[in-house]
Amino acid sequence: MKRAASRRRPASRAKAGKARPRSAVARTAERARRDLDQAAEAVRAAAAALTQVGDQIGAEALEGERARLAAELASEQILRDLAKLQRAFTAAPDGSLPPDIEVLRKLPDAVLAWARERFGVAPHLAVGQELEVPADRLSGFILDGTLPPRGGLVRLRVISPGWKRGARILVPPRALLV
Repeated sequence: MKRAASRRRPASRAKAGKARPRSAVARTAERARRDLDQAAEAVRAAAAALTQVGDQIGAEALEGERARLAAELASEQILRDLAKLQRAFTAAPDGSLPPDIEVLRKLPDAVLAWARERFGVAPHLAVGQELEVPADRLSGFILDGTLPPRGGLVRLRVISPGWKRGARILVPPRALLV
């Protein structure tokens, strides 16, 4: 009997050369784990896409609100009034205004800079600027004076700047026909 036992290989050596077939339960568990990993990756991808859509909606809402506020500043003539106040302060020598008014000297510049930075509004053309415009483009101006009967180029002098946001004109400039 001792001899028969020595001829047999140890159990661990006999299994080393062959892969042991997995049980049905192990295969099912492995498949379920792979499916779970795939589902988790799909959820991560969907969450990233949803986050991107949410960010885009937020950015568009913010831009829409900025555009609305810029248009309101322009339509209420607040920008125009600030520009006039700015010109009046510039024309008055330092110290020539009452003290309660003198302390406000920098206010128009500050508010206009804030509106430019926050809402992207900017003056459109400058007071005193003269230009020649084709007659068919005069609708882009608020005109003072009588239109000439002929077409062609019309000479204008800007008496009040317009306001724009990007390429969009919010308020057309006021111009005098010269």
